[in-house]
Amino acid sequence: MHQKCKQYEEKMNSNKYIHEVSISAIRDRSVREVYADGDIAIIDNVRELTELNPVRAQMNFIILCCEGRIQLDINGNRRQLEKNDVLFSCPDVVLSDFMISPDFECKILCLSERIIHELLREHIGVWNRAVYIRRTNVVSLTDDIVRQHSLYHALISQSMHMPDSQFSKQAMQSLIQSMLFCLCSILYESDTAEPQTYQTQSRQLFDRFLATLTKEKVKRRPVGYYADLLSITPKYLTMVCEHESGKPAKDWINQYVVEDVRYYLRNTATPIKEIADRLGFANISHFGSYVRRHFGMSPSACRSQKKAED
Repeated sequence: MHQKCKQYEEKMNSNKYIHEVSISAIRDRSVREVYADGDIAIIDNVRELTELNPVRAQMNFIILCCEGRIQLDINGNRRQLEKNDVLFSCPDVVLSDFMISPDFECKILCLSERIIHELLREHIGVWNRAVYIRRTNVVSLTDDIVRQHSLYHALISQSMHMPDSQFSKQAMQSLIQSMLFCLCSILYESDTAEPQTYQTQSRQLFDRFLATLTKEKVKRRPVGYYADLLSITPKYLTMVCEHESGKPAKDWINQYVVEDVRYYLRNTATPIKEIADRLGFANISHFGSYVRRHFGMSPSACRSQKKAED
């Protein structure tokens, strides 16, 4: 699957420049307001992005088709969205060759991996398994769910224009978190309804790896630790992760560790030494070095920053 994607991207590169589009780039183009330091964006007019054809999206995105239809290539695969269809996609996919009906209307929610992980926490496995395995996932929604989804978009968009207050950020995050939980419910039901014949051995192993990683209290382990739990070699586990998600096993482990660190420093009063012990660091010195490398500041500064934001 990913070999085909690479071949497609090589072909695209030989023909025309691929525009890299991130949430910060969307903000710079003034397509729509961006919330939470580049973690979230809402777009109502997709035509401004299609002008950049082809596009590599460097964020998770969710497209809800409200009216009309759109056809586009995603990593060389032709996809079509009609009214009430929703498309889920992970980062680093190439979108090209858009065909949009005159009456097309949509709502697009762009999300960084960091904000998804922070808000979903122990339920992040549902999102990762449903979105990363397929790279793109199209689901048809009922009218009631579409209305609910549209209301969330309207509330989030309106909140972006509200004056800052003591709890405005928390209120915004609660709205987004509720929306994500509803979307995860849709993804979970869609995934469990899928015929078992689609469940390849590689996919099953990747699914089990993410489930194991999510459940482990101490996630900072070598790849070999998780490979042993799955009764496979570390090399094979890395190959499976790269095939199914485009990321090696060590990157998945590190992503989960970073978000655990962020959560304990910014959302709990747990002493820093206890956090280091709880997350599997050899000592507080190693923990401090890890935090500085990934957050650009000491653990205490990271915690103080959160208090200042509140």
